[in-house]
Amino acid sequence: MTERPSPEEPQEPSVRKAPRDPAATLTAAMVVYIFVNLAFALPLVIFPVAYFDLIGLPDNVADELGGLRWVGAVLLAWSITAIQVLARPGGKAVFVTTGAIQLTFGAIAFLYSWSVREYGWDLWYQILGSVIWTGGAVYLWWARMSGRKVLKGEPPS
Repeated sequence: MTERPSPEEPQEPSVRKAPRDPAATLTAAMVVYIFVNLAFALPLVIFPVAYFDLIGLPDNVADELGGLRWVGAVLLAWSITAIQVLARPGGKAVFVTTGAIQLTFGAIAFLYSWSVREYGWDLWYQILGSVIWTGGAVYLWWARMSGRKVLKGEPPS
């Protein structure tokens, strides 16, 4: 026999947290993706030598790497593509997948560089870059998986 609560006893309402909307998850991940790319793109495009000086590379190395402005331009283009995905996500799964792969490769590169100690910049930059790229990759892959229907143009169920 089951015990029933008496009418005088307050019953606890069953509180269920609604699952996060896949479209909102995807939007948040794309905003993170845009900021990750812009954080690395803008300094490389606008002032590459000063950027390399800031992260702790020797002056002569920073001068030699100043020609890597094009890397910042590529990252800037990826940011613009992500803004287009935000505007109309339907049918843009390939862009989100490619962005997730980009962040994954960036994370792998930072972690590999960390493991073989080939970096010449300050330790704070290595830690920050590793955390940002790894966290961004994991978040974007998760949002990509949860937002599959949104990316196909189907209404979320």
